[in-house]
Amino acid sequence: MPRGLATSQSTQTQPTISPKLWLLLVGVNQYLNEQLPCLRYSAVDCQVLAEALTSATQELFTQKEIKIFHDFADQLPLLDTVRNNLQQITNAAQPSDTILFYFSGHGMLQPSTQQAFLCLADTQKDNLQNTGLAVKELLQLLGNSGVQNQLVWLDACHSGGMTLRSSGDLLNPTPQLVEVLQQRAAKSKGFYALLSCDTDQQSWEFPELGHGVFTYYLMRGLRGDAADTQGVISADGLYRYVYHQTLQYIDKTNQQLRLINQQKRGKGDIQLYSEYPLQTPKRIVEGIGELILGAIPAIAQSLPPRTALVIEGISNSQTALDFSKVLAGAGVFELEYLPRSGTTTAREIRETIKQCLRVASQPLRHNPEEPATVLLYLRGRLEETPSGEAALVLLDDIWLSRSWLRQQLRRSQITQQIIILDCPVGAQVGAYSCTPLQEWVEDLQLGSEKGQCIIAAAFAKDNPELFAQALINTLKAGCQPDGLSVAAWISQLQVYLAAQTQILLSPPLYSWLSGTQGVIEIIPAIAGVRSHKTAALDLRICPYRGLKAFNEEDAQYFYGRESLTQQLIAQLAHKSFLAVVGASGSGKSSVVQAGLIAQLRLGKQLPGSDSWLIKSLRPGARPLEALARRLGESRGAFEQGSRGAGGAGEDEGVISTSPHPPI
Repeated sequence: MPRGLATSQSTQTQPTISPKLWLLLVGVNQYLNEQLPCLRYSAVDCQVLAEALTSATQELFTQKEIKIFHDFADQLPLLDTVRNNLQQITNAAQPSDTILFYFSGHGMLQPSTQQAFLCLADTQKDNLQNTGLAVKELLQLLGNSGVQNQLVWLDACHSGGMTLRSSGDLLNPTPQLVEVLQQRAAKSKGFYALLSCDTDQQSWEFPELGHGVFTYYLMRGLRGDAADTQGVISADGLYRYVYHQTLQYIDKTNQQLRLINQQKRGKGDIQLYSEYPLQTPKRIVEGIGELILGAIPAIAQSLPPRTALVIEGISNSQTALDFSKVLAGAGVFELEYLPRSGTTTAREIRETIKQCLRVASQPLRHNPEEPATVLLYLRGRLEETPSGEAALVLLDDIWLSRSWLRQQLRRSQITQQIIILDCPVGAQVGAYSCTPLQEWVEDLQLGSEKGQCIIAAAFAKDNPELFAQALINTLKAGCQPDGLSVAAWISQLQVYLAAQTQILLSPPLYSWLSGTQGVIEIIPAIAGVRSHKTAALDLRICPYRGLKAFNEEDAQYFYGRESLTQQLIAQLAHKSFLAVVGASGSGKSSVVQAGLIAQLRLGKQLPGSDSWLIKSLRPGARPLEALARRLGESRGAFEQGSRGAGGAGEDEGVISTSPHPPI
């Protein structure tokens, strides 16, 4: 029968009533009463939570009405305004509807009655009975509405810049809030309350999050981090996510503070940072079934930008590639690896470091509320120029002075830096002296305004991969859904290396951690049951050289000539001169560069060969002049390194004090 037509005998179909969502969100930063401390993020908390709720509930609730009152809204969070709108909502709502009330601000107790009140912008501390919103009144209005589902989210126990803990004027209302909410929950099957903290706790704000930690994770959970595999966000699922993430964030923050305090004690500084007391969100519910809040598309979890640059500057080791894979996988870093196939120049390395650290004037392309993290791994030899300046030598003849690297770190726009220096002792001037490495760590340190982690170690030439392997193994062991902070990673590295070096007289691990605001994570926490999807790792390295010869930096991709390489090494063990002769295109250059020389650099096949002076040249029409010019480039390299800068056209080299004859 066509729509709108009916016979007298037909029964008119009753229209389906869609449940409606009523949102009333209140956030108070500034209080008119000077006796009430102002808060920093309550108004912003209110704004972002409204956006997150609107997005998460758009599929489940086709009808919704949102009322928001905070310092930046059209209507301020005044008592009459909030009370009148609450009464309007409870009077208009239907039994099948859902009401959600959120409050971020101070909660207080009335001293004489021990009754809990929510403090609005015009609340007077000395007249709570008439100027504050009693929690009992709030719950009574919700109860009288007859609405099936009632949710109350309270972030009302703020530390207020430690004022609650340091003075007894503002009494913590949490115990009374818990009691009155439990009484209300016992009377209704559709009541669900969520508090930012448990009894005798406080709710903390973190500048690096730009929010109170409770509301921050509420917002993240509603944006999808608390969704299940089907993209459904339930009240219980959201609570479990917020509880776990709040607990983890404060724990990681305290780990970082403990390590920083340990450093301060080592320097005789008695001005230590206080750790944050426990904060565990509390759920109060009675007899309610599974309450679905919203649903979102099954998209991967979003993470703040993370970039890593790995520069293998000594040997063509597979370990550096393995470390890169772990960083890109577990660490969720966008990774770049040097050297690539072919020749890598000093200019290319310096420009890549600058780009990675964002030392130029490029604007940051991420949410300013969330930190960007960069990791820089440098493996090279510690040397000194003739003028006495410390320098790091990469790829045999590329010099980076310590002053140049320090300048780039200080000019970086990145909020969090993780710097790793891997300098095998056998490649160092001074052999087993680790003093230069300690000086590097001290000289590269930034102030507390930026989060910075420096990890450095140097190990003997008979086990040059020990440190890199320790980095890999500890990261694999720490690959858990909760993630791994750099503070915890440093502790794990210390334990691992102590067990590995009980017999060997190896130098210690050096570390530095700064930045009291913001947890630096080497492995980010992957929340919820949905895994983070990462793109396939592409280091932009082509292992195929075509008609070109394999160079020394291509050794890790050079296969099939192992037997010939061993024969050449055996010949060099007894002879001071060795000629490799063959037809054009037969692979002479490849086996010498990527086979023989690469093995000599390691010093494993022939003891001491890692300190030999090794140069390559094309003789041309005047071979002696070419040889003299090639050897003379070493002095020019030292002079360039002492200036600590590099540009186009620089010709740099390296020289060794080895007693062995050159090859």
